[in-house]
Formats: sequence, structure tokens, C-alpha cells
Amino acid sequence: MQNRMVILLCNLKPAKMRGVTSEAMVMCASSPEKVEILIPPAGSLPGDIVEFEGIQRTADPVLNPKKKIFETVAPFLKTSNEKIATYKGVPFEVKGKGVVTTPTLINVNIK
Repeated sequence: MQNRMVILLCNLKPAKMRGVTSEAMVMCASSPEKVEILIPPAGSLPGDIVEFEGIQRTADPVLNPKKKIFETVAPFLKTSNEKIATYKGVPFEVKGKGVVTTPTLINVNIK
């Protein structure tokens, strides 16, 4: 994963992983046989925000793990037939740059 752009779910409750504090999760498309890191659109920069057309963005400073927010939205995170990452069928989009994709996996969950 070194020297590559990824999509992160941020504002998670801080947790130690291998001695390093983590507050984010790398988003991947996943099947029982394979896991692929989601690919940001060309021209993306660190810190670009992924948006979903028609869905208002309201970020919490830190997601409360007791509210199970990720577990609530996770069933709706999938890749399309066109290898596009979606939430409820709406593409993950970096405005002005394009949509988030996966190299090969179609119609699988994103975790």
C-alpha cells in the first residue's frame, strides 16, 4: 500500500494498530476470494472529499461506535457492474475529478 492513493473512512474512534494510533479505515471491495483497494479518480489529491450526489454530507467529529453508524450503512456499500463504488446505487464521487472504482470486482460489498 505504500506510495498509492486510497479511499479512507475517517473520524473513527482512535484505536492502536501495531503500536500506531489509527483514526481511519482503508475502503476495499471484497469477495470471498479477493480484496481490492478502491481507486480514487485520476487527479485526486490527499484530503479530497468523496461525495454522493443527492445525499447531504454531515460529518461527525468522531463516529460513536455505540451508534453502529458504519454497520448501518455497510450493507448499501457495493460495487456496480461498471466497477464503480456506490452507496445505495449512487457513485462515490470526487467532484470535478470523477468516480471511485475497483480494478476488477463487480457487484460485491465494500468494507
